[in-house]
Amino acid sequence: MAQRVAKIKNSNHYTPDSTLTDRQVDNLFAFAKVYGYVKYFYPLKDKEHINWNFVATAGTQKIISAENSVALRDSLTAFFRPIAPLLKISSNPEAAEILSKKALQSTLDATESSGRYYYNYHEGLGQDKQDLPPVSRIITSSLYKSKTLEADQQTYFHLVTAGTILPVDSLYSAQIGEDLFCSLPLVLTEKNYENNQAYKRHRKKYKPNLNLHHDRIANLVILWNIFQHFHPYLENTGGWNKVFFRTMKQASPAMDKNSFAKLQYALIASLKDGHANIANSNSIGIYKRPTLPAIETGWIEGQIVVTKVNMTDTTIQQGDILEKIDSVEANVAVENLKKYTSSADEHNLDLIAGERVLSWQKTVSLKITDSAGNRKDAMLSRNPKLKKVVKPATIRKLDNNIYLLDASTLNEKEIETNLTELKQAKGIIVDLRTRPSANFLTGVLPYFIKAEVETGNWFIPHYTFPDQVNVKYKPTGKYVIKPNGKYLNAAKVFLIGHHTFSYGETCAEVIDHYKLGKTIGWYTASTNGNINFSGIGKQQTTWTGMKVMKRDGSPYHGVGIKPEILVEPNLHDIRSGKASEVEAAIKYLTGY
Repeated sequence: MAQRVAKIKNSNHYTPDSTLTDRQVDNLFAFAKVYGYVKYFYPLKDKEHINWNFVATAGTQKIISAENSVALRDSLTAFFRPIAPLLKISSNPEAAEILSKKALQSTLDATESSGRYYYNYHEGLGQDKQDLPPVSRIITSSLYKSKTLEADQQTYFHLVTAGTILPVDSLYSAQIGEDLFCSLPLVLTEKNYENNQAYKRHRKKYKPNLNLHHDRIANLVILWNIFQHFHPYLENTGGWNKVFFRTMKQASPAMDKNSFAKLQYALIASLKDGHANIANSNSIGIYKRPTLPAIETGWIEGQIVVTKVNMTDTTIQQGDILEKIDSVEANVAVENLKKYTSSADEHNLDLIAGERVLSWQKTVSLKITDSAGNRKDAMLSRNPKLKKVVKPATIRKLDNNIYLLDASTLNEKEIETNLTELKQAKGIIVDLRTRPSANFLTGVLPYFIKAEVETGNWFIPHYTFPDQVNVKYKPTGKYVIKPNGKYLNAAKVFLIGHHTFSYGETCAEVIDHYKLGKTIGWYTASTNGNINFSGIGKQQTTWTGMKVMKRDGSPYHGVGIKPEILVEPNLHDIRSGKASEVEAAIKYLTGY
């Protein structure tokens, strides 16, 4: 028999017809904290069968109208008791301290049990995958795992001594409001673990609907919690609690779908993580490739410039300057877009926003200044007629016997086909400004090395405590690349930039560390390490799931690679149809 889809009833005192009051936001913050503790760190049998989307939506509705801290304490206790019976909400730190000392599981419970103990163990975050489509689940399943582990007495005492888990007669306590505290066990005895049947009572089928205000509030609670406990660079946000309050105070029921999406993006942007995103996906989890834009833009010399025209029948030309977009000053539009753009490196924010400044619009009117200083108006329609795309060859010969190699399509076969010419080249320019081919690291790089090299330092965070307390970072495997005996002797330049990102940075970091050639261009995205996914209804969110460090142990995230020769694209080169970085590489290789 098919399960009935649960319906959420509004609180008797809450009518979502205005923005949230300070009291309501305080209530939601307290709920969000407890929700995350229970969902991820209270040992629950078969917790994957609990519908946490339903718990979030029902819970926020239950507590949002609490008129004071006492009412909130009672509402939280009543709501979470059926799920986490040993959790306690108290009104002062003294009570929380007493609870920690007089825990609800005594040492007697432990000695009278079979000597088995249960705790949550997260390698990254392996939870929240049920709502993900198949491809996303496959991508993350081998790296990130969440499970409730069972320990015998010997293992238990070893873990307690090592500080990996709390003893059963201790509670984890945290402040969840101005005068509210939450205390809960992070380890359960077998008796308390087996007796909890919450998974049978909270497996309701529930489909979040982001057209409804209460589901939007729950969505933000879920989203905030994922990063609160599992984002490896949360310290870069400048205060994640502040992000919660700022976001909730803007969550108006009058928002249309587009405005709520911007609110989600603003929350994501606070992470300062180039991998961070939230989006709807199709049924298998493969994002639709974006259609070719009518025009491409960039942030050049402090203004928005047309860098490429892909449409036919238009007066817009490469090198034109956008002055206004739908009556909004172009520079103002860029500043607004930066609020919704997640980037680890502040050097790149203007560049990214400059490229995306037209991405939110379907049909847009433009005011433009051309290369001669003439003003003109233009309209971009929803479905413009586009030019036929002609992709340049992977390996191109330039003047002075210099070869330009496009790393995005470069592979061993291409090099072997052109090996004789490349061995006689005066110089080789390898363009790493977009994502390299999958074959680049292990198949192409061996032509550029004389000795064995290896990739940098990646670590998967392991969590047994909430709030990123006592996180253990464990190294993951490295790639070892060996030379193939066909070394290319020509002087080499590697072009990098703000789209040198993730896997591209893995390649660029090896090149930079081992000094395989001169790096020219702009700062990389400073975002590396495998991404993680979580599903929230029909949405999936991504973020950097690993911590990546430089070879000397210093941070990589937010720092990245600075090229040895820094080059900014300029208006003259754009209008001349030249790439500033390529021109700089040629100058370096030829000496003039």
